[in-house]
Amino acid sequence: PWREDLPVCRVYSHSPRFRQQLEGYVGHVIRFTTAREKEPREGLIVDCTGSAEIVRTARGHFPAHPIVAVINDSDPARVIDVLARGVDGVISMNDPPSAWREGLNVVLGGGRWVGGPGLDVSLEQKYASYGIATHDRHSGDVTMRTQLFVKDRLGEEHGD
Repeated sequence: PWREDLPVCRVYSHSPRFRQQLEGYVGHVIRFTTAREKEPREGLIVDCTGSAEIVRTARGHFPAHPIVAVINDSDPARVIDVLARGVDGVISMNDPPSAWREGLNVVLGGGRWVGGPGLDVSLEQKYASYGIATHDRHSGDVTMRTQLFVKDRLGEEHGD
């Protein structure tokens, strides 16, 4: 029922310019809020473009919010770093707005979202540990559904 609704998110950043940049880029697919009361399906977008250290501070201020880390690009090392800090999703500033909306809806629905092809390749080729992203809400395991999604996004390799 919520698939057609715009995801609702707060933005956590030390830079007001970051929120303005997001509003300009994905403001038509995400509804940003600053309301005092948390909405039932509300996430937190955290600016990890400079450092992943901000995740701990954001979690302290918003412990009940699912967190989506925003990174500059799909660098596997950065993605693994933010996942290890317990975020619920990762998205790149290079990902299209449609991926932002889909990813936020997955996270707000209780799932995990890992955007960008760089990490998909690493997971499929098992360069990254499947248990890196453990957190209270997630075991860190990559499910068959995730693996099928990765395969579907990457396409079949010759010889498979």
